[in-house]
Amino acid sequence: MYTAETLPKGKNRVMGTIQIMMGFLHIGFGIVLTTLTNVYTSVFVIGEIPFLGGVSFIISGCLSIGAEKSPTECAVKGSQTMNVISAIFALLGIVAFIVDLNLNGLYRSSLNSCSYLILLAGNGISIVLLIFTILEFCIAVATANFWCRATRLSSNEAMLIVPSATRVDLAVPPAELPQPPSYSELAAPEV
Repeated sequence: MYTAETLPKGKNRVMGTIQIMMGFLHIGFGIVLTTLTNVYTSVFVIGEIPFLGGVSFIISGCLSIGAEKSPTECAVKGSQTMNVISAIFALLGIVAFIVDLNLNGLYRSSLNSCSYLILLAGNGISIVLLIFTILEFCIAVATANFWCRATRLSSNEAMLIVPSATRVDLAVPPAELPQPPSYSELAAPEV
């Protein structure tokens, strides 16, 4: 068990909740992008990144919340590992969204107005999911960092504490130090 002093309080619960919501958003928007595949070509959907990434975000969020409630070594290491996996899926998602947005440019002369609106909706969803994926990457990395710092600070380790205050003996008069030269002496030196 980790001590209460070594674990960040409340941060992982909030970040885990956000990860769970991001996971459901990815799955929901992934379903919407799947229905648009007749006009909108999505590497993100073809690679099943919204579903695998969404599930990994949900699992890492649940593990982060659970590891904060009962911080056993297995729970903390599992949460840390799953957050690293979620960060990898988020990086893959960021790359896939950038490819999607480059493949589905808005300037196609062969599209009718309905297909153009579908393409526009697909690009809008991809941009929103790109922003959420960047946020998910930041959260996954930050949560993994919190758990990494918590596992490094175990209560069984010895810590060297060096005091920063110096002892001053008031009985001894201070030594007379020569005064530094004034500005006028430095500006116009005597020759």
